[in-house]
Amino acid sequence: MGIPFRFIQCGDLHLGAPFRYLKSFGRSLDEAMMRATYGSFQNIVNLAIRQRVAAVLITGDVYDGAEHPLEAEMHFVRGCESLDKEHIAVYIVQGNHDPAESWKRHMPLPKNVHIFSSERVERVPLLVRGQEVAAIYGRSISSSIQYDDLTSDIHPLQSDPFSIALVHGTVGSHEGHDRTGPCSVDALRSIPIQYWAFGHIHKRQILSENPHIVYAGNSQGLHRGENGPKGCYVVDVSSRGTIEARFHETNVIRFAEETIDLGQVQSVLDMQEMLRHKKEMLRKPGISMLLSIRLTGQGPLLDIVRDAKVRAAWMEESQAEESGKHGVYIIDINCESLEASSPGIAPGMVRDYVQALDAMHTGIESLEAIVKGRPEWKRLGSYSRLVTDTMLQSAYDRARGEGIHLLQGNDHED
Repeated sequence: MGIPFRFIQCGDLHLGAPFRYLKSFGRSLDEAMMRATYGSFQNIVNLAIRQRVAAVLITGDVYDGAEHPLEAEMHFVRGCESLDKEHIAVYIVQGNHDPAESWKRHMPLPKNVHIFSSERVERVPLLVRGQEVAAIYGRSISSSIQYDDLTSDIHPLQSDPFSIALVHGTVGSHEGHDRTGPCSVDALRSIPIQYWAFGHIHKRQILSENPHIVYAGNSQGLHRGENGPKGCYVVDVSSRGTIEARFHETNVIRFAEETIDLGQVQSVLDMQEMLRHKKEMLRKPGISMLLSIRLTGQGPLLDIVRDAKVRAAWMEESQAEESGKHGVYIIDINCESLEASSPGIAPGMVRDYVQALDAMHTGIESLEAIVKGRPEWKRLGSYSRLVTDTMLQSAYDRARGEGIHLLQGNDHED
């Protein structure tokens, strides 16, 4: 019989990371967005103290990049010092965003923090009331070993009262993620570790419960693609070694997505009321919501909602209804799902058109290459420096929308 203990698993803090694809929503919310990653880490610290955990396990990417700002370092060190005062240990593996060689710290970390070596797997005991309750294994990422399987060299001792491994890596395949530290569920099951704490993938998920293979996800969403609650797991290990992992939301700002069926909307007033209803359903004390609305179906407003200026006006009116930094802000009203909904047009034409455009546009660099390859670009001369990425993206979005609209047909054409 062992001693029961509790720990927090978190990771991908990305301290100092900016939000992407967002416009200004007023000074108070803009400042909150800039500091959201700091606030989410402070929420983890506060949760650890309230839950009286033995340790906080951080599975990589404490910082957003090797050249992280000193302010990010200050917030991290301050949080670790708060945990030190409560005798809470902090164990860290470094990730691909902040590999071992990039941690040239200006501020010393307190004695409760252990950073695992990138040169070899380390074993560190987790102590509760002076007794070892678990062994923690880990190896940090360095640029030279980023694509190695870091789990294959983990060999726990048979005498371990309980075994935990910290890894920053990819279990299986995850579309859109760099395959850092690749490994498989089957390979992990062949290693007698009882709890695998993984970082790198921002989606929260428990891949296995025998043994536990857990991604806590990131603690704060950074763009609209990372919607829903973000946070950490509080993990209880009983005296018999049974495990209970409970998710806790720590994000300061949450991205959300909702759908409105145009078949249920008969007028502009109905639309405005529907937008208000969607906001009220999401409103939560202490958290700002950045809401994307996706329009589907057909109805009397079908032609109206295709007008970008109309949608922009609805968003401005909705944002003006909010006060303070803890509101629900609509950041996008998207009608792309209406592309193939009009009668009289073969859906495949619109789909093929959109797929061809998206294949061509793989990023702002691809737009720049297309524009700079045009003979008109040379005629701009020195004025070409006035063409910004925002202008290029806006022009592309307008052209894309107009092409879709023409393919769908216009009932009001002469």
